[in-house]
Amino acid sequence: MSSADFRQRLSTPSEPAIETAWRLAQQQPEQALQLLADLLNRDQTNIDAWLVAANILQNYGEFAQAADAYRRVIAIAPDHSAALHNLARMLIATGALAEAESLINQILSRESKSADAWALLAALRQKQVRDAEAMDALHRSLAIQPNPIHHSNLLQIMQYMDNVTLQALLAAHQQWSATYNPQSAIRNSQSFTPSLSPSVPPSLRLAFLSADFGRHPTGWLTLRAIECLDRSQCSVVCYYDRLPEDDFTARFRNASDAWHVTAHWSDEQLADQIRADQIDVLFDLMGHTGNRLLMFARHPAPVQITWLGYVGTTGLSTMDYLLADRFLVPAGEEPLYTERILRMPHAYVCFGPPDDAPDVSPLPALSSGRATFGCFNNAFKLSPTILDAWAQILLRVPDSQLLLKNRSLSQPEFRDRLHAHFAQHGIPPQRVLLEGGAPHSELLAAYSRIDLALDTQPFSGCLTTCEALWMGVPTITFAGKTFAGRQSVSHLAAAGYPQFIAADMPGYIELAVDWAGRLNELAALRSQMRSQVVRSPLCNAPQFATDLLALLQQARPLTSDPGVFHAPGHHSPRR
Repeated sequence: MSSADFRQRLSTPSEPAIETAWRLAQQQPEQALQLLADLLNRDQTNIDAWLVAANILQNYGEFAQAADAYRRVIAIAPDHSAALHNLARMLIATGALAEAESLINQILSRESKSADAWALLAALRQKQVRDAEAMDALHRSLAIQPNPIHHSNLLQIMQYMDNVTLQALLAAHQQWSATYNPQSAIRNSQSFTPSLSPSVPPSLRLAFLSADFGRHPTGWLTLRAIECLDRSQCSVVCYYDRLPEDDFTARFRNASDAWHVTAHWSDEQLADQIRADQIDVLFDLMGHTGNRLLMFARHPAPVQITWLGYVGTTGLSTMDYLLADRFLVPAGEEPLYTERILRMPHAYVCFGPPDDAPDVSPLPALSSGRATFGCFNNAFKLSPTILDAWAQILLRVPDSQLLLKNRSLSQPEFRDRLHAHFAQHGIPPQRVLLEGGAPHSELLAAYSRIDLALDTQPFSGCLTTCEALWMGVPTITFAGKTFAGRQSVSHLAAAGYPQFIAADMPGYIELAVDWAGRLNELAALRSQMRSQVVRSPLCNAPQFATDLLALLQQARPLTSDPGVFHAPGHHSPRR
């Protein structure tokens, strides 16, 4: 949809009906908005028209304009609960956090027993990087009324908490499943049978479900692999659970034999379509970051696999497999997942290098005379434990600096909290450089100011680690206690840089200090890093696609005999 301003449409009267606009919204949003503009030209007090317009704008990512439309509703009906709630959501989405907080406090003063109102407060606290308060608000919301989406948000926050364990995550995810998995959900009994005759290589009908088929980490880490799947062995169906599109969305569509936009479909409609498409293997690329897990409870495909969109188990008994590797789920940890484990042999993801990346720069320390560490991971990953470790590194490397860059650092209050944390360790503000987000090409260019990247824990880097490597900057890391804490280890191993992987947190600190004193070696590695990464399994899309298809040929619908499947040549004990 064009980003043309909806307000500019309020000019020419016509005779549209709101119902007609709503029907047009998914396929023809521009026409729908024009119909509503015509109606509102004649009657600026039509609440329903404003609400439908706001909903369309919201669905297509035009959050600022949606906020304006919700404000028009509130101007007409100040106590309109839905408009107040949705305006708060739009304010959070656009970063107007002070206004959002004021509005949410107003809502809670009148709706203190509203589960949705407490969930709104949780969303605000997450945006403010106040995760403990977000968890408290979600607990209050769920105590009032259980809700699978709000509960999934709680599970996501758990992944970022210090001292979280796989055992605690398993129990929490199983509780989610027990609470919301419909009792009527039964495993689809259809057999997993290749569609071609025995004399022809078996052809699998693969499907991928995601709201993130675009310029999103999921897009950067799956698109090239899907494009390279051998179509003599498989066909591809994509179910896009969102409306806004970009150039990556177009590439996903072009890589699909069938493409369905499912954002407005019910779980039942989506499951029916998957069955009608006769899907053999259905990939979940969202997990608890989306709202479709209960659709997987209907088991519309004989084999269901969760991959990448979430970090670890879904807790859902009808999710058959989890795609991983030997780093993310080491042998022996299988009982800590409700899914069986499918281990890729070389890489867990397939990184598609960005076209807009600048050239790799010389090592900045050679000209500045000081080591600069950096981290561009999102702010939720900046746990107190990792901040303490970074302070120790800065203290042990004289004159060194730390550059942190992410969207949340545009908030003065958050910057002040971080500087205060480092000040407690004797690190002055001028040694901790805090910058807000930037367009993608500018973010990549900022790596020219960094000598070494520092990974986060308990939730490690994923796409960020891949991008740092592409820009010639290795990431110092170690394997955390959970799936989320091991992503960078997987990526560095696939790229061929195990020398930057420590054994534990003390080793992580020692490794960062050691490499900060090996500038000539670091400069030599930097100059060759991009050429090595592009040749490595991390970027080898044809190899990844081949490995994936070989692995899927071994997967079968679950029986009562549990186990672990690997690509050929890889063995692990059965649980």
